[in-house]
Amino acid sequence: MPADKRDARVAKVSHLLDDKRLLGIQKQPGVIAVLAFYEGFPVKAVGSGDFEQVAAIAEDFLRAGEKITGDMRMGALRQIILEAGEKKCVIVPYGDLFLCLIAKSETNLGLIRVAIRNLQAMER
Repeated sequence: MPADKRDARVAKVSHLLDDKRLLGIQKQPGVIAVLAFYEGFPVKAVGSGDFEQVAAIAEDFLRAGEKITGDMRMGALRQIILEAGEKKCVIVPYGDLFLCLIAKSETNLGLIRVAIRNLQAMER
């Protein structure tokens, strides 16, 4: 996507990128980082990590998940959760963007999901 179009899109969703909103998620116990991304490009991030790489990989997961849900006629994709040995990753829609959360393996995803739903409800 050309830089001028990307800049216009970021301006359109700038209310989603309020630091308080992303920090509210990142302050949940066990959350390491929160990334807002669009089409594989990081838009805003809090915490620590290689956000360029995370955004690109999260976009790949998102595309695969959308294909799977479409092929299986499951309806719209609401959330992707990936759990591995040391970390968890959650990808969710956020307005016109997507959020990718990285958390420690022992993190309670129930609390994280409630915080995400509250954040998403602010956009309705």
